[in-house]
Amino acid sequence: MKKALHILTLAVFCCVTLLSCEKLVFEEGAVICGDDSVQVSLRISTGDEGETRALTGTDEPGTGYENYLDISGLRILLFDDNNRFLQQFTPDEVRPVDKSEYPSKWELRGTLGNPPSGRFKIVALANWPYAPTGLKAGKTTIEDVCKAEWAMGTYTGTDTDPFTPSAATPIPMYGVRTQEALYFRSDVETYLGEIDLLRAFAKITLCAESGTEITSVTLKKYNRTYACAPIGMYTNTSQSNAVHLSGEAGDNNPGTSLSFSQSKDRTAWTIYVPEYLNAGPSGTARGDCSFIELTVKGSGDTYRIDFRDYSTAADDGNRFDIIRNYEYRYTVKATPLLFSVTVEKWQFGGKVIIDL
Repeated sequence: MKKALHILTLAVFCCVTLLSCEKLVFEEGAVICGDDSVQVSLRISTGDEGETRALTGTDEPGTGYENYLDISGLRILLFDDNNRFLQQFTPDEVRPVDKSEYPSKWELRGTLGNPPSGRFKIVALANWPYAPTGLKAGKTTIEDVCKAEWAMGTYTGTDTDPFTPSAATPIPMYGVRTQEALYFRSDVETYLGEIDLLRAFAKITLCAESGTEITSVTLKKYNRTYACAPIGMYTNTSQSNAVHLSGEAGDNNPGTSLSFSQSKDRTAWTIYVPEYLNAGPSGTARGDCSFIELTVKGSGDTYRIDFRDYSTAADDGNRFDIIRNYEYRYTVKATPLLFSVTVEKWQFGGKVIIDL
């Protein structure tokens, strides 16, 4: 099956102080020159003119709060080339680079003491439920951060009150960038590059074709806990292809069911959920795999949609996992004689529509 991924726009909202700065940005990749305190800037990039920057080079508009970023809770951590913690960078000023309704690039500026000498890594933690604690220079690693207790969250959605992204309940995000050695000078602002962010949740959407009215949609089985960051992504942000769960066991912590939120015109039903393991080692369905149940107007039946390849009519028993930062989109059409499903899975590659 060909795969397609479109990364949604990470629209960022916050109150900022606009600044004018006439400092020159020094070129990257030169020899290190140590200094006690230097001015630096970096960007969190999400695309051009409100569209997806796309780790894949494709464009897909996003919607506001599913990509909301709380600047006040943004943590920028610096690590050496061996992934050992150096220090935290706290920006003095933040401003949008573009003037779109949902800014696609944000610039952070501030003072950095004791800049790194050699290649280093920049880690961004956005919208995490807890602030980092216990960071020790030269000892704490990026993996320690990703596995920390404060890097785990409890999913707040319930069957009667679905999780809805908002300023109060944003989706946690993670990003990392490896930066080659820089020439730091006290009289020149040094640019640290751009960091792409990866959402901790997946998005599942059901759309009704014309003539089909969906009356209810429920997700059976979901994880009640989640990890804010994937394990093993310590060089540069890229799309994850594996599930990374919270807890030492690394297994599902399933809840029973969740209701989807419906659009005002009742043509689309959406839910945001943590990652979930549906496939066993051989790819076949686990005993606790998740699935979707829905009802449609004019029928007394309840229909089931599995997370599987619908390119063939027969169910081969294999399932695919629910993975962070993916959208699983289903288009549903019901007739008196047929219930059909169109599935779009966002992954790397070209966009593919599979009909049952």
